[in-house]
Amino acid sequence: MSTAGERPRLLIAEPESFDSEVAALLSQHAEVVLRKATVHELARAFEEFDAVWIRLGFRIEASMLSKATRCRVLACPATGLDHIDLIACQAHGIRVVSLKGEVEFLRNVRATAEHTIALMLALTRKIPWAAGSVLKGTWNRDRFRGRELHEKTIGLVGMGRLGSLVAKMLTGFELHTLGFDPRVDFPGHLVERVETLDMLLARSDVVSIHVSYERTTHHLIGAAQLSQMRPTAFLINTSRGGVLDEAALLAALGSGALAGAALDVMEGEPHAMLDDHPLVRYACTHDNLLIVPHIGGNTWESTRKTELFIARKVLAALAAGPAT
Repeated sequence: MSTAGERPRLLIAEPESFDSEVAALLSQHAEVVLRKATVHELARAFEEFDAVWIRLGFRIEASMLSKATRCRVLACPATGLDHIDLIACQAHGIRVVSLKGEVEFLRNVRATAEHTIALMLALTRKIPWAAGSVLKGTWNRDRFRGRELHEKTIGLVGMGRLGSLVAKMLTGFELHTLGFDPRVDFPGHLVERVETLDMLLARSDVVSIHVSYERTTHHLIGAAQLSQMRPTAFLINTSRGGVLDEAALLAALGSGALAGAALDVMEGEPHAMLDDHPLVRYACTHDNLLIVPHIGGNTWESTRKTELFIARKVLAALAAGPAT
């Protein structure tokens, strides 16, 4: 623990492209160390630093914390915190500073919503595979005939901030949008509300998932739900990997029960990707599964906005003293 008058120590454990102006702001109030850490080094950092800043490259587990833990603030510029053991952090007096619940701020962060539209177009128009074929020296336009979004039915699972943003962006395509969400403040002016998830799945040409990941949404989309979808339908997931049963998705794609899927997120990422993942293997040899490495919110604009916002929250948390 830093003593009275001593500047708190802050480790930026994933420093790649960290905004220099944000780092300068933090340095006015703390000793800032930008150093890429391993899992072992991060565990030790909780004993050496007053604050630790991560992105999505680590899983923070109870085993990384001990009686010697000095850290008072753990910062992560994300809304989903399923990679952090929040109970263990609370038990060790660590405030977790994130974007979770920051509704007003997040209204102006559009990156993941734009990315969702990009994945829809890339998947339905077969853009990655068409581009790849050209790089291999072929020019076969008939092989890559795709589908238009115009006049299709798009189903949005979750009508919170991101679902609502995606619904607004889709209006220019002149299509029909369905929404499923039990929330009271459902934005009915944007979409047609359906009462059950199965109804949305059965009626949609493209289904896009926008729910937060928690116990009640674990494998929300599984074999039973995928069986409700049309064999010509496409699935997009930019929420969290655990919302989708990946084994069931693989079976649906392999059997032709689903036309295609685009995933920005995977269950257990990034560590699950170190193994020979079945979905990644499938994507290597098929043109109906697109996987990208959780880049939905990873734009220069959104990163700078969120880093500056989180930096101010970190400084406030450090100034507030130990968590109770």
